[in-house]
Amino acid sequence: MYLIARRFRRSGSLIFILWTWFSCQKNPTETVFEVVSYPAAQVVRTYKTPVYLHYMPWFESPEYAEYPERDKGNWGAHWTMANRNPQIQDAAGKRQIAAHYYPLIGPYDNGEPNYLEYAVACMKLSGVDGVLIDFPGNTPVYDWKLLLDHTNALLPWLEKAGLRFGLVYEDKALDNAYTQGIISDRVQEARQVMQYMQTSYFSKPNYLQLDGKPVLLNFGPQAIFQDAQWNTVFSLIPDIQFVTLPYTRQNYQLHTSVDGEFAWVSETIDDNFYRNASKYPILIGGAMPGFKDFYQEGGWGAGYTDYDDEGGGLFRRTLEKAASYPIDLLQIITWNDFGEGTVVEPTREFGYARLEQIQRFVGVSYTAKDLELAVRLYQKRKELRGDSLKNLQLDQVFYYLVSLQTDKAKQLLDRL
Repeated sequence: MYLIARRFRRSGSLIFILWTWFSCQKNPTETVFEVVSYPAAQVVRTYKTPVYLHYMPWFESPEYAEYPERDKGNWGAHWTMANRNPQIQDAAGKRQIAAHYYPLIGPYDNGEPNYLEYAVACMKLSGVDGVLIDFPGNTPVYDWKLLLDHTNALLPWLEKAGLRFGLVYEDKALDNAYTQGIISDRVQEARQVMQYMQTSYFSKPNYLQLDGKPVLLNFGPQAIFQDAQWNTVFSLIPDIQFVTLPYTRQNYQLHTSVDGEFAWVSETIDDNFYRNASKYPILIGGAMPGFKDFYQEGGWGAGYTDYDDEGGGLFRRTLEKAASYPIDLLQIITWNDFGEGTVVEPTREFGYARLEQIQRFVGVSYTAKDLELAVRLYQKRKELRGDSLKNLQLDQVFYYLVSLQTDKAKQLLDRL
């Protein structure tokens, strides 16, 4: 068989024309394959409150790692913690990772394009609006540049999939940098971080907004605790909606700088947090499938209280509880915190069950069979690495998925 590939652009679509000649035929057969960059379609669902997945961007694999554990095959610290080594595999090829649950696609790197493609396709078919990214800012401390790089790597894929995003600022970075002498003033550094976020993120058309203003969640406060200081931090950027952890607005008297609070883990299971709804301009509810951290086993401290998943019962109850109150947004805890076991990303243990619960809750027509297509896309990327022509067809599979043409995506995957 003789193949010649010619590439050119027409009307915004990438056209690939292949001439295939079989020696057993007198006349060549011409096959045309066209990759069309379909725009993302809007998912139709019954639950109207915005739903976002809390997203951890800190996982690294040897091929892409920026801060690898050299003595553990160059895997990142969140797969290894203090004493795990993913280079060690069992007879079935399962790697030794710092987690009770194992990714269905195997351990990955948040900066790998193939992972990002799979992840946003899964999210799209789950019916969520987007992600809330755990974000330390651009303060140069520890390996937190990794989270910044992985955040920036994710954004183009979210845009392709028609998904939105917000940030959950870890102001602990300020405290760490101050303690190490990297910065001399927490408030001034925070002002710099806010200006960076305004320029790089808040102005993007798919950034999370409520009442026409960008929303910034804060996993704290952990470094700045005074109302006047936070007002100084925000003084050089347009008005934003600032939302902190439960009970912090009252505990730190942040009445002019903080606009609301969001539920986290323990606040999702009872009504105490939600009963304060009338106190806040913004209330963000939460739901979690369970909590089973690996910190003690992994040598990262004593760990926290476990919350049994109850065979899916905990997730169902926390979803329903959040929906019964007048929340402005629902945050799923989490897409992929494997260290704490709050993952809804597909795993060997749960398969697609947790994403299926989200699908049913938000009221979309998609099922596990559709989610499976995103996993198959990732697996085919690995299998067909180096085959440029077939990878172009996988590009088409992705555009079929985000434009919700799932039948066409399956047909094309079946042929590969």
